[in-house]
Amino acid sequence: MTSRLPLVAATLAASITVSKAADEKALLGNVMWAAFQCSKFAELAEEKAEQERLYLVGRNAGRIFLDAMKAGQIPKQAVNESVPINVLQRLEGPDNESIIGKIHAAATGFARDEIVQRRPRMWGVTQKQEARNTFTDKNCILIR
Repeated sequence: MTSRLPLVAATLAASITVSKAADEKALLGNVMWAAFQCSKFAELAEEKAEQERLYLVGRNAGRIFLDAMKAGQIPKQAVNESVPINVLQRLEGPDNESIIGKIHAAATGFARDEIVQRRPRMWGVTQKQEARNTFTDKNCILIR
């Protein structure tokens, strides 16, 4: 019995490590969506460097996420728990770049609508100020 304990412990540790890696890859779908939205907030706030940085973070996260999805490295449960529905609805396409393009368009569209629809109700706040405030409120600076 004691000779099997190290084997069981090693197997359990390996499965936890694999599971954790799969969960982290699933989270990249969320990183992609958030980075694309934040890139739009940065654009509207006229922060070109942040816009470009966040776009690249989103694109790179998307590439890793889609490669992992296609390779079957992310369990369905992790996908359901971690990936935004707006990403899941756009996973069809001829290649990863076109899928990322669709997700980017949707995320930036939602972000733009959030600013534009909120702005008319505010007196004295410009779109640029509102985008800057939203960028800060959503902790976009933390997305890496």
